[in-house]
Amino acid sequence: MRPSLASMAVLLTLAVVGCGTTTPSPASPTGSPVPATNPAGASAAAHVGSGCGFIPERGSGSFKSMSTQRAVSAVASNPQLSVFTSAIKTAALDDRLNALHAFTLFIPVNSAFSALSKSQVTYLRKPANLVRVVRHQVVPASVTPARIARGVTVSSLSGARLTLAKHGPHYQVNGATVVCGNIKTANGTIYVIDRVLLPHH
Repeated sequence: MRPSLASMAVLLTLAVVGCGTTTPSPASPTGSPVPATNPAGASAAAHVGSGCGFIPERGSGSFKSMSTQRAVSAVASNPQLSVFTSAIKTAALDDRLNALHAFTLFIPVNSAFSALSKSQVTYLRKPANLVRVVRHQVVPASVTPARIARGVTVSSLSGARLTLAKHGPHYQVNGATVVCGNIKTANGTIYVIDRVLLPHH
């Protein structure tokens, strides 16, 4: 049974409790930061981002486990990504994403939702908008760290363009920083980011 939109609204409301006039600190998953190794000449499979510590070393949700699962199933195995996993299911896009091949999913960590304003949460409560936002995080092509570093733009499933960039050691998409990325799944690549990518509305 799919979660109701009401349950998603509750999740989002809980995620933004404490939002006020103060500037939210950069979002990050809990867990010890483990710098990703990606020296010059590193394999294309090397992970990028300095926050990969929330990925367990073994078992469910580990890099090895996720590599054998389809993207949405892989994401669902990590509790740090549960809010957006619920959004995917509420938007009824889980089956479609699991059926895609060679695509890229930019998925916000749970704490990224605390940076949303009240108006943005209200926007997400509308079913059509939630679908649009989920589609905005998906690129129907493989995005490699090298492609991000080149500073190109790519089209998301929402039809909007996403700007990729690398500033120093940080990989970014539309200004959101990659916490841990180039995570391979059975049918796509995941980049965990510190902000929710919202289409212009």
